Amino acid sequence: MEPMRFGIVGCGGIAGFHAQSLQVLAGEGLGFLVAGAEVNDARAKAFGEKWGVEIYPSLGEMLAKAQVDAVAVCTPSGLHGDESIQIARAGKHVLSEKPGDVVAKKVKKAIEVAAEKGVVFGGIFQQRFNPGPLKVKKAVEEGYFGHITFVHCETPWLREQGYYDSDTWRGTWALDGGVLSNQAPHMIDRMLWLGGDVDEVLSATCETRDRNIEAETVAVATVRLVDGAIGSITGTTLAYPGLPQRVLICGSEGSAAFVGDELVSFATKRPFEYEPPADMLPIPVNAEPDGKNTAANPLAMQSIHHTANYRNFIRSVRAGVKPLVTGEDQYRVSRVLNLIYEKAGVGLFAKG
Repeated sequence: MEPMRFGIVGCGGIAGFHAQSLQVLAGEGLGFLVAGAEVNDARAKAFGEKWGVEIYPSLGEMLAKAQVDAVAVCTPSGLHGDESIQIARAGKHVLSEKPGDVVAKKVKKAIEVAAEKGVVFGGIFQQRFNPGPLKVKKAVEEGYFGHITFVHCETPWLREQGYYDSDTWRGTWALDGGVLSNQAPHMIDRMLWLGGDVDEVLSATCETRDRNIEAETVAVATVRLVDGAIGSITGTTLAYPGLPQRVLICGSEGSAAFVGDELVSFATKRPFEYEPPADMLPIPVNAEPDGKNTAANPLAMQSIHHTANYRNFIRSVRAGVKPLVTGEDQYRVSRVLNLIYEKAGVGLFAKG
């Protein structure tokens, strides 16, 4: 089967990790980068020269002129939904960065259009591709955790004002959101993926402190899951010098705790043995660049997690099965974000 040809819309910082991943996968005969779309001339020029591909001034022009099978969405979050819809309508597969959009109904529409056009709408939640989350997912699915009773995720990171000043869209309600929408989605996804979907948000407080932006820099929410468990979602970008993210999944017969991507605690009442699927190629938990704090630097990571996400997406498209990260997974996170902001009465969901 021929390698899948990818375009990338949005050629900023995160796009480089996508390009690196496709460079690796080109060597495996799975996929390669053929084009990009970027409205900023300087970014377009730099990205095109670095990766040796033609860059178009708009997504529409790339879809019309470039020979692509799929497009990765790497633009600001508030553009993800509309661009995913546009890509799907053009009959191309979609691989969207997190979150699926700042407005959940746009993600839902993209799912519908992809289904109508017979294309795959997948997402980037690259931190699923680690041994710990895969092990816990299998244990939960096979009943080793019993009834899930309590879940928690936290993102105590640091973003200085210079980070928000680096682009006009950062920290805005329309295109970005705050700590929950930008920094916390991976842990929110992990909590939902392992613990279950949210039924309702019971309480939420989102406040903007110490940074000159529209959206929240500190947030606390309590939730009830569909199966009755209680949970909490917390985050801030004011935690000097940037601390590890954490997730708890607690059940009547088993529990797990994560610090970053490392599974620091795992216990089940019944013995549980696990061998990760060979085709998942789980990533070592110590895959961060030495000496760099990802909690304070958004680009202080390696592309290997994205590569695993891409590999699974391409193989799933080829096999005609759902990828590990679907459009529905993206919708689930965006929906929870919208419910929290609505409960807190902030941003696009402020009352009156």
